[in-house]
Amino acid sequence: MAEPAWRRALKRAGNSRRLLRFAGWVSGGYMRFVRLTSTFVIEPADPFEVYGKGASFIIALWHGQQLMVVYLLGRGRRMRGLVSRSNDGELSAAYLGSFGMEMVRGSGGRDRTRTVEKGGVRGFIALKKSLDEGVPIGMVADIPNTIRRRCGLGIVTLARASGRPVVPIGFATSRWIALNTWDRATIHLPFSRAACSVGAPITVPRDADDMLMEQKRLEIENSLNAVTDRAYALVGKQRNWLD
Repeated sequence: MAEPAWRRALKRAGNSRRLLRFAGWVSGGYMRFVRLTSTFVIEPADPFEVYGKGASFIIALWHGQQLMVVYLLGRGRRMRGLVSRSNDGELSAAYLGSFGMEMVRGSGGRDRTRTVEKGGVRGFIALKKSLDEGVPIGMVADIPNTIRRRCGLGIVTLARASGRPVVPIGFATSRWIALNTWDRATIHLPFSRAACSVGAPITVPRDADDMLMEQKRLEIENSLNAVTDRAYALVGKQRNWLD
């Protein structure tokens, strides 16, 4: 049976870089409206104020919460993020770029045999260079389209190679819509209470062996879960967000 014309049109639209960039720009405008109409608190302190003076660090967050990381960007603040080369990545790059966040394109994804093809090695080198230059990095800790809320080794490896700390961060709003996606991504709604919970920095020694790397991976994972729970508590909500 031939594919319906409307479905072919949707596929073409989804592959249009111009349309994806426009959608990213519109998303940026929407999130500015959410920020403008919502209260926003950071606990215990703004990581840029604490860790960003004369040094770089790695912001770790879960998939599905990355849209709110731009709320930490203020005047004169720089941050770079790793964004895949996929259509979703094109949309994310347009959105984040609309707030002045700089992009590093490339991701190893689930299939490590395709890391070079997908720009993972170049992306890793660029992220480390950014940290060496003193530019903080924003990075999701879990691997796309796999187990939700399970930290991968990529962020741990970057912390070991760069010598820079990982700062786990959780975001929440009091009003949201959860999408039926693998990461249960949330669309944050206007007129909300919004919060960012910041965990203690986690360092990975440059000589860390496989056993210590796994320990640090679990430490980041547990801290991300804790700060996410705390962010929801700050906005007066309880959510079984792991489901």
